[in-house]
Order: sequence, then C-alpha cells, then structure tokens
Amino acid sequence: NFVVELWTYLAIDIVVIWVRLYARYHTNGWKGLAWDDYLMAIAMFIYAGETAEAHYVVYYWLGLANNAMTDEERKALDPSSREAYLRIRGSQTQLVGWLTYLVLLWVLKLCWLFFYTRLGEGVHRMALKVKIGFVFVVVTFFMTFLVILLKCQPITKNWQIYPDPGNTCQPAVSKVQAYILISTNLATDLYIMCIPLPMVWSARIPPLTKVALVGMFCGGFLTAIFGILRCVFVLLDRPNGPQLTGEWSCRESFVAVFISNLPVLYPIAHQMLKRMKDTAYSHSRSRSRNVLGGGKSDPNGSTTNQDGSQGYKMNTIKASRKKKDFKHPLSLPGETFYERFGS
Repeated sequence: NFVVELWTYLAIDIVVIWVRLYARYHTNGWKGLAWDDYLMAIAMFIYAGETAEAHYVVYYWLGLANNAMTDEERKALDPSSREAYLRIRGSQTQLVGWLTYLVLLWVLKLCWLFFYTRLGEGVHRMALKVKIGFVFVVVTFFMTFLVILLKCQPITKNWQIYPDPGNTCQPAVSKVQAYILISTNLATDLYIMCIPLPMVWSARIPPLTKVALVGMFCGGFLTAIFGILRCVFVLLDRPNGPQLTGEWSCRESFVAVFISNLPVLYPIAHQMLKRMKDTAYSHSRSRSRNVLGGGKSDPNGSTTNQDGSQGYKMNTIKASRKKKDFKHPLSLPGETFYERFGS
C-alpha cells in the first residue's frame, strides 16, 4: 500500500509543478521564467529519484539494512545468502536516499530564497536578509552533505554486516546524520520563514488575509514536523526503522514540494477567480440592461425601448468624482503583491 501512496504523492506534486510552470510561462513567456522556476523543475526530477529509492527500500529490499542485528546473527549470516544481499543493497540505497533527500530539501530552500529576491525588490532590508539566507543555506548544505558522506570511513563500512560497523556506519539509523540534518534543516527553515513576516505583519490588510499569508509563508513548520518524525524513527533504531524513515522522508518531501509552490500558485488562482467573478458580473449586468432597457442601443450608448422612450447603458454613466486606482497594501514598486507573487 505504501508503494501506491508514495507514487501518488509524486504524481500530485508533478501536476502542481507543471501547473506552476505553465502558468508562469503563459503569463511571462520563456524569458519571464526565473531561477526559482528552473530550480523547481530540477526538484521534480530529484523528487522522482527519491521516490524510486524509497520504492526499492520497501518493495525490493523489504526494508532491510545492516542494522537491528545481534552479533550472533551477523556472524551466522552467510555472505552469499539472499538476506545478506538484501541488507547490503538496502544499506547502499539508504545512503543514497539520505543524500538525495538532503539535495531535494536544500534545492527547495533555494527556490524560496530566489522567490523572495523577486518579491522583495524595493522592500527595506529584505535583499540583505535574502543574501544572508543564501550564504546560510549553501554553508549548511555542504556541511550536512559531507557529514553524511564522510561520517563512516572507508565508505564500504556503510553496508558492512560483520563485524558490526557501529551505529555511525548504519545509514538507515545513523544518529550522527540524524542530529546534524534535523539541526541544519530546522535552522534554515526557521530563518527562511522569518524573512517575509515583517512585511506581511505590518501590511494594512484584513486580519484573516494576514493570517492566511503568514500561514502560507510558515508552511515550513509542517515540513519540519515530518522531518522530526523521520528522525525520531531513526533514533529509536527499530527493526523496521529503514522502512519507516523511507516512508516519512517521502511524506516530508511531498509536503515540502507542495508548500514551496503555494506562493506562486496562490496569486494565479486568485486572479483566475477574480476574472471569473468579473465575467459573471459582466454577464449579469448585460442581462439586466436587456431586461430594463428592452430596446436597441445607438452608438452613443442610448437605448430605444419598445414604448419609444430613451434609456442609457449603465456603463456609460460616469460618476462625477474621479475613482482612485486601488492598490493592495502589500503593493511593491510597479505592481501589486499578487502580481509580484506570480511574476
């Protein structure tokens, strides 16, 4: 059942990413695509790779790795047996899976930062916060990547069965990599989530809208919860730990990819709904004019009713007071906040 679940997650996120890319292309053309769009396309392929790895861990390697074995069991296991083969392959796939998982999450962090680069043009100090974020993300990525890859040397010990290589060399349940990953992941997520909050919180918008925007930008909290659950299963070191960590990594990745696309899809959906409302309202006014006027209109906007009287289209009557152009409180130079989301 989990195999179906994880491929369903991937299918949903692929649709979300394609909708995002199509909408951005339709609105701005190829030249209008930005770094976060290209990185999101790359993230789609990375996520597909992670899904395939989790599939192998659960379906082909049966959730086995070089952990959860006594010394007697390790010594008695025939190196040429099927169980030994499954445990070796499972451990190798776990190591690759951790690295793929890391790369995916940090690519999504870069997507957020590049998005904030576009969003924050002209906003006080936001550019500086984003630049600090880039440095923070790059440094933590290389630090975490090297810890996962080099924590156990020689690297072949990551799939060694006998003698016991120790917890550090058991990639499915290694506490060292779990601690370093959860620390750097939470730290970078918290920093990235805090970047737009001052702008949103100080904006003159309805409280419900403000809460919705804060919730959207702070979606990383939900991703962090899934990441914590994943690391908890690692630290518990249960016999089915490799399978559980694989399952929760895919769930976290699904949520992370989905949430990372919300800021771009939200304004697009908002504009589509607005156009639908405007179209419906226009049709409603047109039908009302036909019922009230009941006659033909001349080029000047007047209508001749069946009784010979003259009427005028409602849209030809202008108010004496000049209507001011409305701008959203989160407006940025040259465009509104919603347009900036999708630009």
